[in-house]
Amino acid sequence: MIQLALLLFGAGFMRRNAYLLMMIGLVWASLGLAIFIDGLDGVRWFPLMLFGALLLAESIVTLLVASNGLGAQRAVLGFKGGIFLLLSLLILSSSSISNFLMALIFGLSYFILGTFQIASAWVVRYDGWRRAILIGIAQLAFGVLLFQPYPTHYVGTVSAFIGVTVLVAGINTVRVAIRARRMSRNASMFNLIAPEDLQIDARAPAAEAAQAAASEEKPALTVHVWTPEGSAKNTTVPRPVINRYIAAVDVNGVISTGHAALEMAPGTYISLYPAVDIDRSPSEFFNILKAVKENDVPGTYQPDYVTESKAWCPSTRQIKFEHYNRQGLQAFWDKYRQMPVYNLTRRNCSSSVSYALESALDGVLASRSRNTAQVLRTLLMPELWIAAQVRRRAQVMAWTPGLTLDYCRALRAIVHPNDRPWFTRLVRAVRQQTRQD
Repeated sequence: MIQLALLLFGAGFMRRNAYLLMMIGLVWASLGLAIFIDGLDGVRWFPLMLFGALLLAESIVTLLVASNGLGAQRAVLGFKGGIFLLLSLLILSSSSISNFLMALIFGLSYFILGTFQIASAWVVRYDGWRRAILIGIAQLAFGVLLFQPYPTHYVGTVSAFIGVTVLVAGINTVRVAIRARRMSRNASMFNLIAPEDLQIDARAPAAEAAQAAASEEKPALTVHVWTPEGSAKNTTVPRPVINRYIAAVDVNGVISTGHAALEMAPGTYISLYPAVDIDRSPSEFFNILKAVKENDVPGTYQPDYVTESKAWCPSTRQIKFEHYNRQGLQAFWDKYRQMPVYNLTRRNCSSSVSYALESALDGVLASRSRNTAQVLRTLLMPELWIAAQVRRRAQVMAWTPGLTLDYCRALRAIVHPNDRPWFTRLVRAVRQQTRQD
């Protein structure tokens, strides 16, 4: 999440606050280590009841805000709020049964996440998959540790979970600050989160150009998404999650995977297709999922949206951005189009659009970065958390049109926030519900 925030605030914000960010990370990591150690001896100093009360308030706010979400945002916030509500009630009950249930929930969560990460890394073989497997093994080990009653008979479960979570967050914050400090002065913040082969030349225009360009009259940047269900020619078989994020199958057995493209007028249209058909037979299924160069095939770029929509069908969803970094996007596109290569999981239509959008949002919130209140408000936006979670899932598996759609919607809500803050909308929603009752 911190990487996305730094991308939006731009290189100037990072240079001004690199040491502060590093100090915050060190303090955060030290606090996490102290909380973890505190839970090992059974004599807990951590104010667990206060934490449970704050978590309860957070869960209620999240559940109420979720009702105003769009698409997957509502589901993600609803799931997060429900889990937080359950955990807060278990913490506040403070019994041996609740401690055991929390150990079971936390342990299973880490065990499932670790297993999923190991399986995804082994199957997809994306860049850094060996490191991802080691992280997955660490998650499995920590999940098993939480299952064990030793040494506190589950009394220190919450402290161990919070401590490790805070410790890892602090370490990641320090790593990001160190990487940012090592970047050249004119480098784009997009390079902080982009894969190595997609990073923009350091001589490209600086990210602060987005702030000056934001006030200029220019056409909106549009992300076009053809959802698997929306692009199917016939009625699809109802499979909500699979149809939304993987592929839809219609009543005739025809598979539709959807598509994504990005349009910036005049003359920039990013829409990547394989130039040759990919073998999708069951015997080759696991092989083509690997993000290795052996699975690269020639790719082709569509000329413009009008041509593509006439040859196929109009896009199902359009997400528009009025404020964006034209120079950053153009620098990305100038480099990206030099290699017309398609890979089903590493370099597909959805990943092209997602990375292109990130380059276009480099430094787009630079004007907010000098106002502490605006920075805190952005960091506390639920959409920033949602965008980070969607991006993490896509990196572990692969970018799909469904994930790209959710990612674009969350980023747009950050860049173009509602005129009324989320807490104002929350109060209004509560009042409306009260009147209906």
